[in-house]
Order: sequence, then structure tokens, then C-alpha cells
Amino acid sequence: MKTLIDHALVITMDDGKIFEDGCVIIEGSKILYVGEKTESVPFDRHIDARGGIVMPGLVNTHTHSPMTLLRGVGNDRALNEWLCDYIFPLEDKLDDEAVYYGTLLGCAEMIKSGTTAFADMYFFSESSAKAVLSAGMKANISRCVTGTHNDYKKRLSEARQLFADYDGAGDGLIKIEHSAHAVYTCSREAIRAVAEAAQLDGTGIHIHLSETMKENRDCYGQYGKSPTEVMRDLGVFDTRTIAAHCVYLSENDMDILKSYGVGVAHNPTSNLKLASGVANIKELLDKEINVSLGTDGAASNNTLDMFAEMKLAGLLHKGMRLDPKLIPAEAALYMATVNGAKTLGRQHECGKLKAGFCADLIILDADAPALVPVNDPVAGVVYSGCGGHVVTSMINGQIVMENRELKTLDIEKIKQGVLQAKKRMGL
Repeated sequence: MKTLIDHALVITMDDGKIFEDGCVIIEGSKILYVGEKTESVPFDRHIDARGGIVMPGLVNTHTHSPMTLLRGVGNDRALNEWLCDYIFPLEDKLDDEAVYYGTLLGCAEMIKSGTTAFADMYFFSESSAKAVLSAGMKANISRCVTGTHNDYKKRLSEARQLFADYDGAGDGLIKIEHSAHAVYTCSREAIRAVAEAAQLDGTGIHIHLSETMKENRDCYGQYGKSPTEVMRDLGVFDTRTIAAHCVYLSENDMDILKSYGVGVAHNPTSNLKLASGVANIKELLDKEINVSLGTDGAASNNTLDMFAEMKLAGLLHKGMRLDPKLIPAEAALYMATVNGAKTLGRQHECGKLKAGFCADLIILDADAPALVPVNDPVAGVVYSGCGGHVVTSMINGQIVMENRELKTLDIEKIKQGVLQAKKRMGL
């Protein structure tokens, strides 16, 4: 099937090219052409953007999508108290069905707010994979491993089986990665085993790294090294790694991440809500480390809206450093698209609107008052845009939302599944 999208202001994220009256031509799952309006071409489906903004779908590089079930639980607490007193006890009550519907709800929220690909770390991950395939989204999914001595082995076995069963599923929609949760929840033996599994399976790793001052302080006390140094020594960075948070990095830590090509997933909203701190993004960017954006889970954000994350990332560091040029709008948009695709190892398929890339794109409402007039398209998206402005979303050439209506998901059925799960968990 050939699709024509025209009458669009197209932000390509490809070498800064923007087309004020542009069009995108798609055949099957791939983009054939992006550019100025062309002569009429044969097409099977026509989408008139009516002057709206067409741009790459956003990439959320760190979340726990089933935690939509825990949205609003344990508010206004620091990370350790929040996890130990609220989240971990409730997670012990989860089951496959709860995770399935929680993931579906996360996918629905992400689609409706412009995200087309994400990196997910959780458990009962087979249920998450099934939900992602139903939604038609792209996801790097990892079964999170925690534990010490021998009690991590069952979790790692489940992760290896998940890789065997689902890696590449949905014509590449799903990538399966491995995950060691963090230095404070995993023994060195467990972390090393996860790193070895990733090497054997030829896949990436997803971790939490230096999220809080307590994590760093305890790690130095236990090992005499930073969490980054521990992860390096155990082989984690020998494969493509998503390192979430990275709030407390020394210059040496940053040099290590740079030398191994580790992708940093910056989660400003979650870090602020949990009072974890603010990552030194300026220093990371100065070292040319790939920085992308993540929402974290809906329990610590409390949404999965990447437009909100992008705006906060673009503003927070300006105010912290008293530098209005720090993280300009274009850099924030790169973090949410191009850099995100690279963090997920999908830099040759998404993050840009470019011939040969997958047709992963979104259309923003031309009639949204906050987007009128468009004097600077990129700044308009970053500083004025929001998830509610997204009217149409396409992934691999499949329309997953059109005119704000979800096409692959039954939101009322999802809500009922979530409410039943909530009841089973005693919430």
C-alpha cells in the first residue's frame, strides 16, 4: 500500500531539513520520499495534514510501562522509601494479567501522546511483549533481574527464555534485551551473569545507574568504587547499554561511559519528583555522550508524555546553570528522536523522516491554538507542544491512531482490565 501525507510542515530531524509545504510518501512500512510538495503520484491512501506538523515519533528510552497500575502511589517520598514502603510490596501482588493490561494502558497513553518506540524494564515480560504486539508499537523489552547469590538465577532464566521466544517478533517491532536492575538490588555475581547473557544472546543491557546520592554512597562503602566502575568491571558495558538516570557521575564515570558508547536516558521529571537530583547534562553533552530522554514509570512521573519530558529537559538546565543557550530546542528534540533511536540501537530505522527509514511518524494538530502561529517549528514543538496535540500516529506504516482515535487498542476494555487488576492488588 502506498500512502501520501501532504499539506504538511515537515520536521525531518535529518540534517535540519524542514519543509513548510511538504509531503511524505510511504510504501508498506518504509518511507519512499520526504520533501517539498510533488506532482500528483498514485496512492492508495491519502492523509491531508491540513497544515499540521509532521515529525518523527518520539522515543522513550526508559520506562516501566506496567507501572501505570501504580500511578499516584506513594507520592512525595524519596526513592528508597518510595520503593521499599510502597512499590515493592505492591509489585509482589502483580500477575501476568495485571502486567498485560498495565502495559496496554501504557501503550495507549504513549501512542496518544506521540511516542512510537520505547525501552521497557520490568517483569512478567512475556505479558508486556504480547501487549506491545497488540498495540503495534516498537519496544526494547527486558525482564529485569534482581537478587543475590542463587536467587537471581530463575529471573535470568526467564530473561533468556523471553529472548528466545520474542526477540525480533512482529517483524522487528520487539527487541529483547537483558537487564540488571541496579548495584543496590543485584549482587556482583548477578550483574556479571546478566552481562554474560547479553554477550551470548548478542543483545543490549538496560540498567539504572547512579540515580541517587545514597546509591553512590552505599556503593563506595561496599565496593570502594562508583556504580559506573562496578558495572564496567563486571562487563556490563561490553555490549550496547541503556543507563537510566546517571544523576551522580564523576568525570571519570563520564569518561567511562563515553569510551564504551553507553547511552544515557535522562529522566528529569522522575528525578525531580523523587528528589533524586538533577543530572549534569551539560557535562555529558560536552563529552559527546549520547543523551536521550525517558519518562520512567507512571508511578514516579506521573505520566508517559514525552512532550512534557522534552520541554522540561529544555528548560530545567537553563535555569539551573543560568544559561539560556544550554540545551536549545533543537537539542531537546534530538534527545527525544534521533538520540533516542540510537540509544535503542534503532538509529537506522527510526528517529528521522528519511527515505529508507521506517514510517514511524506523528501529525500534530494544525488548529491547536498553542501551535499558532508557527514562527519557529522546532521551538514550537518543544516549548508549545504537548501530547494532546498529536492527532495521528503511524508505526511501520500502520496507523495506530487517527484523529485521536486509537486503531489497534480498545481503551474501554483496557480500563476494565486495569480496574480489575487494581482490585486484586488491594488498591
